[in-house]
Parts: sequence; C-alpha cells; structure tokens
Amino acid sequence: MTFHIIKRKYDISHKKDIHFFINKGVSLYKLKKTRKSVECFDEALKMDPSYYNVWCNKGVALHKLGKYGEALDCFNKAIEINPTYILALYSKGVTLNELRKFNEAIDYFNKAIKINLLYYKAWYHKGISLKNLGKYGEALCCFNKTIKINPEFADAWCDKGIILDKFGKYKKVLDCFNEAIKIDPLHYRAWYYKGAVLVEHGQFGESHECYERALKVHKK
Repeated sequence: MTFHIIKRKYDISHKKDIHFFINKGVSLYKLKKTRKSVECFDEALKMDPSYYNVWCNKGVALHKLGKYGEALDCFNKAIEINPTYILALYSKGVTLNELRKFNEAIDYFNKAIKINLLYYKAWYHKGISLKNLGKYGEALCCFNKTIKINPEFADAWCDKGIILDKFGKYKKVLDCFNEAIKIDPLHYRAWYYKGAVLVEHGQFGESHECYERALKVHKK
C-alpha cells in the first residue's frame, strides 16, 4: 500500500500543525512504529476530519496491524469524502482480499483502474482476487497487464508462474520464477515455488538448492 505525504512550501512545523502530525505519522510507519503512527493520524484528524488522505493513511497503518475492520472504516470514510481517491479505493480492495471478500475487492480494483489504467498494483491485486476465485485465465491476463506496465514487479512474475503451472507450462513457469529472482534475489516465494516445480519434474538437486535459498531468505 502507499501513503500520502503532505508537501509544504515552507518548512514550518509545530505541535499544533496538522501537517506535522501527518508527516510524523508517515515517518513512524516507515520506521515500523505503526501504533504510534496511528496516534499521529488521529491527532491530525482531530484538527480536520475532512482530510481524506489522512483517513487513508490511518487505514493503511491499521491494515498493517491486522485490524482489517477498522482499516475498512477508514477507507470508507476517505471514499465518502472523495469518491475518486484512488489510493483509498485500491487499499480497500487489498483489505477486502485479506478478508477473503474477493468479488467485492475486484469491484474496488476496477474502480481504481478506471481512474488510472496504468495502476499496475491494482491490476496485480485484481489478479490475486481472481486467482483465489479459481478464475485462472482472467488472473493470468491481470498479471500479464501488470508486467506490461511494470516489468520489474517481481511479485507479478511469481504469481504468473504459479498460474502457468496450473496449465502445465513447465518451461514458461521456470522462466517466470527465474525472472522474479533476477529482479529480487530475496524473493522467498519465487525460490520456494521454483523448488516445488523442480521436484515435480525429478530435478531433486536443483530443487534442494532452491529450498535452501528459500529458507535462507525466510530467516532473514
């Protein structure tokens, strides 16, 4: 997910400045102090509850804490204030995926894509929803669209490989996992699934190496 950061013309911040709390909240989130970041967003919203981007930021933080119901409330508030706020639409879709409400999630990814056809993360997560619904052909189209927009998005390559494996496309499957690993050598899922595919085809030595790499990455 993505945060909205407030940019100011003048660098003047103090305790009563709403922008101070917004950007402090973002900084705390980046430092993995997620609960503290929520407190900052709450302070900002006390000053001005019409800041839809802050509602979205708070929702992202709550999502990170696993508080999906509260996160949805925040995204709904942001969308209520600004129905075309793409970050809130996308983030609500991601949260609905976590709650396994895949059809609802697709509706929100479609809304985000309608606003911006090049929003590759919405295409990707729409693909995840479709994959979980067993609609593998449609999911593959979404992952292909994601890769076309952003060829360096390793997750899309990995999930494309998982889908192709269901269609028995062995060589193309390995190509996808290898591409994901080339982009991100620490991509745990790509190493794991590559190992699984190699086992299925009797390449036990190579598969062992992949599992070892997956375990090493996972420990990190």
